[in-house]
Amino acid sequence: MRQFSRELLLLAVVAVLTFGVACGRSASSEAPSDYQVTFAVEPSPAAVGPATVTVTIHDQDNEPVTGATVEVEGNMSHAGMKPVFADAHDQGDGQYVTEGFEFTMGGDWILTARVTLADGTSFEHSEDLPGVHGDDEHNGDHEDAGH
Repeated sequence: MRQFSRELLLLAVVAVLTFGVACGRSASSEAPSDYQVTFAVEPSPAAVGPATVTVTIHDQDNEPVTGATVEVEGNMSHAGMKPVFADAHDQGDGQYVTEGFEFTMGGDWILTARVTLADGTSFEHSEDLPGVHGDDEHNGDHEDAGH
C-alpha cells in the first residue's frame, strides 16, 4: 500500500508540473523587476494592416536601456492564427521600433517582446492589446451612400 501511495504522489507531482508548464509562462522569462518594458502601437487605436510597435525599456534607475536585441511577436488571444514576428531596432533612448509588423486580423492580440540585453541577460514581456480594429472598423472616413 505504501508503494502505491508513493507512486500516486509522484504521478500527481508530475501532472501538476506538466500542467503548469503547458498553461503558463515561466516566471523567470518575465521581465526582471529591475526593468520596465512598455509597448506603444501606431496607428492608435490599432487596426488591421501595417503597424509600428515601439518597445521602451528602462532599468531600475529609470535609465534607458540601449544595445539590446528585441524581437516582437504578436498573437491573437485565441488559437488558430499564425503569429506575426518583427525585429525591433534600437533607436536610442531605450526605444526599439519594429519594421514590417502587421496585424492580420481584427480582435484581441497579445504582444510579446523577447529581449536580450548587451550583457546576455534574456527575458520576455507580454501585454494584452484588446480590440484591434478590423478592416471595416478602422477607416473613419467611410462614405455612407445613403446619407
